[in-house]
Amino acid sequence: MPIERGGTRMDDQLATLAATAATTVVSSLATDAWQQVRGLVARLWRHPDQTAAVEGELEAARTLLLGPAHEEDENDLIAVWRLRFRQLLATDEAAAHALAGIVAELTAGSRPQGGQEAGTVHHTQMRATASDSAQVYQSGGDMTIDRP
Repeated sequence: MPIERGGTRMDDQLATLAATAATTVVSSLATDAWQQVRGLVARLWRHPDQTAAVEGELEAARTLLLGPAHEEDENDLIAVWRLRFRQLLATDEAAAHALAGIVAELTAGSRPQGGQEAGTVHHTQMRATASDSAQVYQSGGDMTIDRP
């Protein structure tokens, strides 16, 4: 995601990057890639004390996500990390490119192959309504439905 300098457009891009990164990171914490996520994100904060604190926060977030399901926990964690990333981006210019790279790396496996630019973040919004005996299938990528 190329970040343009200069005013509101940059602020909007950084806010979008922070939101995308928060969603991607929190979603990844409940997967087998969580240690990779913890390492990548913690390195964004350059001071060793900050790095250790961020690693601890990510581990606590993972524990919460893997515990008894509370519907709002994931949304709350995404909001917390969105704010953390926005604060980081406001104080560290280099963090924007590093954070965009992390998002690209974490989403690389779910992105369709073909002429997409490395580091490009795509947003997909889906809505569906099913009634009676209808079924809805939605996917942001490949989907296989095996039905007899």
